[in-house]
Amino acid sequence: MKKLKKEKRISSRIPYTCTTSYVAMGNFVSPPSVVDVKGTILDISESGVRIQIDGQALETGTVVCIRVPVYKSKSKTPITVPVLAEIRWVNEEMPAGRQMGLRFMM
Repeated sequence: MKKLKKEKRISSRIPYTCTTSYVAMGNFVSPPSVVDVKGTILDISESGVRIQIDGQALETGTVVCIRVPVYKSKSKTPITVPVLAEIRWVNEEMPAGRQMGLRFMM
């Protein structure tokens, strides 16, 4: 019999598909990046976001500034909100491509 994994999330995920970009903020070893990396937001919650990326995944613990598009009702043009987030997990073997889980830093 297969054991169910205990849910670690604080809040539920909501499907939210849109394009995004992020830039690594650097750490004690690496300087900040100057290149925006493109990706696709797959879902979002109060505490974080899951994204799919085409390029190389970053290491867990890396802080990034992700731009989250927010649509005002009936508007076709999004307002882009920059948010600091920490990479919590990376999975490079997902069927849909490389994915990363980011936790918003508040």
